[in-house]
Amino acid sequence: MRVISLNPTKETPRVHLDKANNIFELEGRSRPENIDSFYGPIYEWFEEYRRNPNDATHIHMNFEYFNTSSAKAILELLKLFENMHKDGLDIKIIWHYHEEDEDMQDAGEDYSTMVQVPF
Repeated sequence: MRVISLNPTKETPRVHLDKANNIFELEGRSRPENIDSFYGPIYEWFEEYRRNPNDATHIHMNFEYFNTSSAKAILELLKLFENMHKDGLDIKIIWHYHEEDEDMQDAGEDYSTMVQVPF
């Protein structure tokens, strides 16, 4: 399976998805101009991964900021992870945030109530 490795920009987070090395990371700022063109390939990658996943999948999400469009795209990813979890796959979301960043803490807590995936 191909690796997705995207360097961060002012508008997009760093993304590293590497099945062989069990690395699943999104971090930084997310406010892409075209949300579908940025998150679409990530969603498709996880759809492909779902057909032949690793024994355990721990997805690290470490956002500094995301806009409303990104929030919806992140929720769609989380719903996909929820479906994978319902299929019996070992999925866990690790939501990182700076200790003083209450907004990002709240966002993670809100997401954790919206989907049935271990956070």
